[in-house]
Amino acid sequence: MVVVGCGAAGSAAAWWCARRGLEVLAIDRFEPGHRRGSSHGTERIVRLGHTDPAYVELAIAALAGWGELEEAAHLSLLTRTGALDFGLAAEIEEIAQVTAASGLRVELLSDAELRQRYPALLVSGAALFQPDGGTVHADRALSVLRNLAQSAGAQMRSVEEVLEVEQLAHGVAVRTASQRWLASTAIVTTGAWAPALLDGIVALPEYRVTQEQLAFFHPHQRLELPAFISRTQPRRYGMVTPEGLLKVAEHHTGPVVHPDQRTYDVEPTSWDRLGDWVRATLPGVDPEPVDSATCLYASTPDEDFVIDRVGDVVVGVGLSGHGFKFIPEIGRRLADLAGGGGWPGNPFAVERTPRHTGESGHK
Repeated sequence: MVVVGCGAAGSAAAWWCARRGLEVLAIDRFEPGHRRGSSHGTERIVRLGHTDPAYVELAIAALAGWGELEEAAHLSLLTRTGALDFGLAAEIEEIAQVTAASGLRVELLSDAELRQRYPALLVSGAALFQPDGGTVHADRALSVLRNLAQSAGAQMRSVEEVLEVEQLAHGVAVRTASQRWLASTAIVTTGAWAPALLDGIVALPEYRVTQEQLAFFHPHQRLELPAFISRTQPRRYGMVTPEGLLKVAEHHTGPVVHPDQRTYDVEPTSWDRLGDWVRATLPGVDPEPVDSATCLYASTPDEDFVIDRVGDVVVGVGLSGHGFKFIPEIGRRLADLAGGGGWPGNPFAVERTPRHTGESGHK
């Protein structure tokens, strides 16, 4: 078994495969913890509320997976702040119905209840609170996954670019500049770099890679806020970082880039929008950012994931923008597919009828 790409999804797949007794070689083009892709950073939102039941099901399984991961590592990864959605009333109501139908706890909050509970947040209209949500420490989780995979027997190789994945009559060949490995199966989780590597092997849906930017703001006093999503356009999300800063970003507003030619520069217009939004929405926060970061989104037109097996190649791509919260379950599903198991009714198959327009942002 060869895993190509050792970000969050690849590391999780390597761990799941190795713990099942499979011989695993995992290869990444860059050094562990690099900032070139989509898996880095100290925090990601964990939420269970979605308009699509497939994502609710995935989220429930992933939440249990995070608990299992914490137990295996003897380390805390989740911070249960709760998760808050606000904005479009019809969408909030749909999230509430779909999520509650799965037996999860949700609370529709009135304006008065929202102001009383979170006085630092100046918003009105429909709001939905999910008490089981919060944040996950992304960098720590990635390190834990790599360490657990190695402890289970996986060989983790870094700074070694895979140049080709070849589908053979039986099995695959994976080639770097210095070596060529034969394996029964390859799992490809290379994010923004996936289309070039999978060209001629897997017909991915049209892929779009964008550079998104994040801003970090300093609150005047300690913030007690859940992780939140504003569902008006442009979509914005935010959370309190482990250092006590407020991280805020827009969703899918960054420029289209090539993953090897990005600039890492902030885009002035959206940068100003973020500051203006924080000024209007969170008056207890200094609207001048104290830090910034960028990340890559690699997305399909409908923003749904691609998790499937084609021949002896398993793919886990198109995850950027809303995939990290599901990582423990995505890793398990990739391992299932690699081991010959199926996924009845797989909503993320390569060949599928699009179920979304992509305009719903965080489903």
